[in-house]
Amino acid sequence: MKFIILIVFSINILNGTNYLKSENTVLDIKKNLMWQDNEEVTQYTANWPLAKEYCHSLTLNGYTDWKLPSIKELQKIVDITKKSPAINKEFEYIEESSYWSNTQDIINSSYAWYVGFKTGATFKDSKDYDCYVRCVRTRFKK
Repeated sequence: MKFIILIVFSINILNGTNYLKSENTVLDIKKNLMWQDNEEVTQYTANWPLAKEYCHSLTLNGYTDWKLPSIKELQKIVDITKKSPAINKEFEYIEESSYWSNTQDIINSSYAWYVGFKTGATFKDSKDYDCYVRCVRTRFKK
């Protein structure tokens, strides 16, 4: 099994693909990130504090070190050549709606940033607003 994963990993690198789909996750090989990609990302919405708590308490594929992504991390999975949804093709589960980041607005701390995956644009809104949640973790600790 490890040999097959290594072959797929090598083919993806040779083809210039930075992403690898795995069960319930998408691996960003270049950025060393593992993204949640299961049905929950299309079903669960929450305000910003609950979104952070959800990721912090998530256990997925045996990992417990999930977090709400920064706005920069979330923008990295946007595919600007696509619309509806504007997300990398390796992601199976997506709503064409808003997904929270953990990045607060520097001017108004009651606001935080999110990405709208219909177009891939970023916005900010009140932390009381409900958005979808997609968690991320660092694959390998340094």
